[in-house]
Amino acid sequence: MKPALPAAAWLLVSLSLLAGPMIPATSSQTAAATEEILALERARNDAILRGDSAALAAMTSDDYTFITLRGELRTKAEIVKGFASGAFKYDSREISDLKVRVYGDCAVVTGRAVQKGSENHRDYSGTYRFTRVYIRQRGRWLTVALQTTLEEQG
Repeated sequence: MKPALPAAAWLLVSLSLLAGPMIPATSSQTAAATEEILALERARNDAILRGDSAALAAMTSDDYTFITLRGELRTKAEIVKGFASGAFKYDSREISDLKVRVYGDCAVVTGRAVQKGSENHRDYSGTYRFTRVYIRQRGRWLTVALQTTLEEQG
């Protein structure tokens, strides 16, 4: 039996099919897109720490899906509501090990985060790895998906 393709890979394949034929980007276009994505990751992290639901909403596609480190599925509306109401609160959050791969109007970011905080009165502190997918629509990058995995402590 063949192993199932990971969800992020299926998403990337689906987005690339929707985007049409891929035209190779020049190295300067890829470098510029990489810098834009890294800046968005830093801005998103800052918005999370400030609880800035409006900034998070502006960076996120309407059909966004997020699989939390506990395996919960969340939508954009749930995340924006959580930060707007104060139900999601982070005291600290540091991102590192960011690696960006750009595929035309799609980009995949992998990284590591160490955070201290809670969501809906549940502790969400810990160290985890993540994969985030961005698409560029009308010249603007938006995040469309995020998958997080808690690092095993030991």
